[in-house]
Amino acid sequence: MVVLDCETYTNYFLLSMLDTDSGKIKDFELFDGQDFDSKTVTAILKKHITLGFNSSNYDLPVIVAALRGDTNAQIKQLSDDIIAGGYYYFGGEERVIKLFKPLSQWQILKRHKITIPQGFDHIDIMPIPIGQASLKIYGGRLHAPKLQDLPIEPSAIITPEQRKTLRLYCHNDLQVTRILYEELKPQIALREQMSKQYGIDLRSNSDAQIAENVIKHELEAKNIDCTRPTVKIGTKYKYTKPHHITFKSPLFNDLVAMIEQTDFVVNDNGQVALPDELLTKISFDGAEYQLGIGGIHSCESSQTVIAQNDECLFDIDVASYYPYLIIDGQYYPKHLTREFLTVYESIVNRRIEAKRNKDTVTADSLKITVNGSFGKFGSKYSFLYSPDLLINTTITGQLTLLMLIEMITTAGGNVKSANTDGIVILCKRHNVQAIRDTVSLFELNTIFNMEYTEYRALYSINVNNYLAVKPDGKVKGKGQFAIGGLAKNPTNTISVKAAIAYLTQQTPVQNTILHCQDIRDFVTLRTVKGGAVKDGQAIGKSIRWYHSTSTMTAIHYQTNNNKVPKSDGAKPVMDYPDKMPKDIDYQFYIQEAKNIIKSCGVNHA
Repeated sequence: MVVLDCETYTNYFLLSMLDTDSGKIKDFELFDGQDFDSKTVTAILKKHITLGFNSSNYDLPVIVAALRGDTNAQIKQLSDDIIAGGYYYFGGEERVIKLFKPLSQWQILKRHKITIPQGFDHIDIMPIPIGQASLKIYGGRLHAPKLQDLPIEPSAIITPEQRKTLRLYCHNDLQVTRILYEELKPQIALREQMSKQYGIDLRSNSDAQIAENVIKHELEAKNIDCTRPTVKIGTKYKYTKPHHITFKSPLFNDLVAMIEQTDFVVNDNGQVALPDELLTKISFDGAEYQLGIGGIHSCESSQTVIAQNDECLFDIDVASYYPYLIIDGQYYPKHLTREFLTVYESIVNRRIEAKRNKDTVTADSLKITVNGSFGKFGSKYSFLYSPDLLINTTITGQLTLLMLIEMITTAGGNVKSANTDGIVILCKRHNVQAIRDTVSLFELNTIFNMEYTEYRALYSINVNNYLAVKPDGKVKGKGQFAIGGLAKNPTNTISVKAAIAYLTQQTPVQNTILHCQDIRDFVTLRTVKGGAVKDGQAIGKSIRWYHSTSTMTAIHYQTNNNKVPKSDGAKPVMDYPDKMPKDIDYQFYIQEAKNIIKSCGVNHA
């Protein structure tokens, strides 16, 4: 595997390549007096699998321009067009104007007569992580040793002395890309497996793109036209509940009647927002619930639930909720005909069979297809676009969950939390069997299968930020209590760890914090639009810091001098030190841990 990255200036072009086996980096440059080594670069691109970040959209086109002999100025113009979105032609005269709508990637490449050769075997890993971020932010989330923004303005004329600066910067980007590649290896391997299975290259696809491409592949095999549909702005849809949804409570029956009378209208973005009349919170059995186009959730805050000896606390989740709602409701995009359901149900059933046979590769690949497709039903840019399907599925899902909540409450359960496809219940141990019988009845009346997880305690800041503790002491954290991963910036991780240790083991927070010798647990990472400055010194756009006793000033936005939130006493740490700093403000982290604990409703930390 060869990782590649480019830097482009009016009088300088750099392509750097990193061999992941040897760790060696080779630079290819173009400037006055230095020709670009097209022969060697072409040989590498044809012989090796190459990999980059946002490389399909940016690096490969500028490399192709360099390979065919474009000048530095021409490559720079292509680069600027890709980044800025290009510009239009009027009457044969070129005018740079502000655009209402930037040119698309293919329009820009067409204008510059750029075609990516078929012989290049390339993977762009930018789309793979869920929740898109910049390469620098991914590097920060994975604790890359060095974070660095572009050291020289893109409009600059590069001097001979500055070439080394750009090479070093580019080399660091290669190392960050390599770190991200190592993290994504399982996802890449899965995409390689799926590419072989379907005969289409899915390696540079997001989960949603994989779902779209796989379903399209199978529908087109059945001669179904997969042209993207057009739905007029202002189109209205009505919702009709399926027969399996029944309520005893007048509250919920009135809610259903209101929903069925409501017009769901397609807005300017091609999406359907929940009408205002459905945004009022629903109060039932001492809890409040909020409907939403993406799902229902409960509205608890600062809640601590600890199961006593005569109580049982457990989570009940619906397995594959939205897929089964679609199949059970026979919902399908009308332009794709009922063949969509045939294909979709086949994929769901094949996944179940693969799980049963412990074929994890197939099961995981089909899970991506099943789950990744749902968001595309609401995207006007997708051939799966179907606002009515999205409405029917999400509203049915919310009413179905409310039906289960009503049934469990009647059986003696006390619902402590609910979110989209699952609920957390507290009940007396002698009531557990009655609740399980009720859930079994719910399963018989629907096509859903329920999954149980017992908890010892649940600590909630709110429905999206909680810590669930299992009987064996293992924990499940969401939101603020989730640690690590590509989807979230680290923010005072040591304080979160200290809060968890206190809540689960009664470990004093200062013990956890004072004994930690890992600087990575003390940092905060964030993007500062326009760049950040500290005491007049520019830091960058993607920055990280720890709280220090040696400074009292804050970090500020370079553009307007506004303070970056919670950055008082922040000391930038763009390069990780070899040893723990001696000026860490431990009292800050101790207080942060106590604040987290208090936000769960626990006041004696």
